[in-house]
Amino acid sequence: MAESEIENPTYLGDIRQFFDPVDLKHMGQLGIDLSTYAALKERATSVYFQTKPPNASMPPEAARKWSVERSETFANWIRNGFPLGEPTPTIPTTPLNVDRVRKDANALDQGEIDTLTRAFQGVMDRDPADPGGYFVLAGLHWFPAPNECLHHEDRYNPWHRVYVTRFEDALRSVPGCESVTLPYWDISERPPEFLFNPPFASYTLPADIHNMYPAGYATARFDRDKITQEVAADGIVDIIAHAMQQPMWGDFITFVGFGIEAAHDTGHGAIGPTMSTPDAAAFDPIFWFFHANWDRVWWQWQQIMGATTLTSFRSTILGSTDFLESPFNGLPPFETTADETVDLSAMGISYTQPAGQAPDFVPTVSRARLGSLRAVEGIRVDEAPQASVRLKGIDRLSIPGSFRAILRADGELIGRRTFFQSTEPVDCANCRERAKIDLDFLVNVDELLGKSLSASIEVILPVPEFPATIPLAACGDPTLNVRLLVERS
Repeated sequence: MAESEIENPTYLGDIRQFFDPVDLKHMGQLGIDLSTYAALKERATSVYFQTKPPNASMPPEAARKWSVERSETFANWIRNGFPLGEPTPTIPTTPLNVDRVRKDANALDQGEIDTLTRAFQGVMDRDPADPGGYFVLAGLHWFPAPNECLHHEDRYNPWHRVYVTRFEDALRSVPGCESVTLPYWDISERPPEFLFNPPFASYTLPADIHNMYPAGYATARFDRDKITQEVAADGIVDIIAHAMQQPMWGDFITFVGFGIEAAHDTGHGAIGPTMSTPDAAAFDPIFWFFHANWDRVWWQWQQIMGATTLTSFRSTILGSTDFLESPFNGLPPFETTADETVDLSAMGISYTQPAGQAPDFVPTVSRARLGSLRAVEGIRVDEAPQASVRLKGIDRLSIPGSFRAILRADGELIGRRTFFQSTEPVDCANCRERAKIDLDFLVNVDELLGKSLSASIEVILPVPEFPATIPLAACGDPTLNVRLLVERS
């Protein structure tokens, strides 16, 4: 219960905590959803009168009735225009009661590397038809499996959380490796040296997966220095930092904006040939360390924003929550559903902090920048503002494979963004459903003022006889839009 009345409460900072899973389940059985900001705002007046003491009808149990202070706090939220606000960020911690703790790959000792090597080699040595073998597991991501393509949508994070866990299960099934966990490669650091030694350096296909990837194809990537340079040049760490400041799920992911999936897509392109396209990306062993990191980043954001349970996670969603509800929560070919992935500790999994991050790291959401904000929240323009330059309306279906958008000011490169997609996007139902996409560049305003902006699109791995640079008019004739990024006042 609120111990005292709060004059200026916000949804994320205060109000969402007034409704526990018992409340939400009970109301849900009555067909009333109070689990999200939009749903609660719509019914706020009714909730106020039904919970107002001394004659409240809800909650039904006497011990769970609202106090006068809580009721007045809720009334203040209504009077003040339902401010969304920000959560009070917390320091991510590693729970002690989990079976698997995934470590920073750069922090492994030689014994841990030896065990991991045995596990990977054991999975790779299995028959190509073995469901627990490397060939089958890697093939679930794209070729040769029936394409499920859960990229660039809300189920992206849940699907990959299950995927890396399924692969980790296979590693742990190798004799002598029962306790091994899949480490993560913190992309803000150089990839560890052991990833460039066998069996992590490459994988050779034992059978055809596609006419572009016949038996004998060996995965390829850039060297350590080149990968580090590409990650820096693409500003991936800045994209991650921006996403981690966003308190709402939609702003955290933002698919192809400044969210985590934007960092993911651009990261794939920074690693090299095989990782640059979903067609065969999972066959490169670095894929698993790369994706364990994106799962860690989601886990860390969940802790920072107080969104580690299904109830608290739903409270960060402003849009549709269908992806957490049957029949729209499926993650084929896995039996686990999206809602079941939200609480990672319930799956028995956790992560350590990156080796270079101080344990007293204090996150912040106070400087979260967006292109627009609700007027009731107030807007502040920074003294040295950043801008979002959007290449809007790209027809992705006309581009065969992952591509890189290039932004220039007076001919000088100021931004690069990668979009991760198959060489056959027209054959993918999910791709067709999201045929038009926008790509955002995060730039400082002083890089734009008084300059002429131009953009181009390059296919990263062009198919035979297809030009590497595509005329903009041939891929939807996209437009350039510039928005000043603002902060909550």
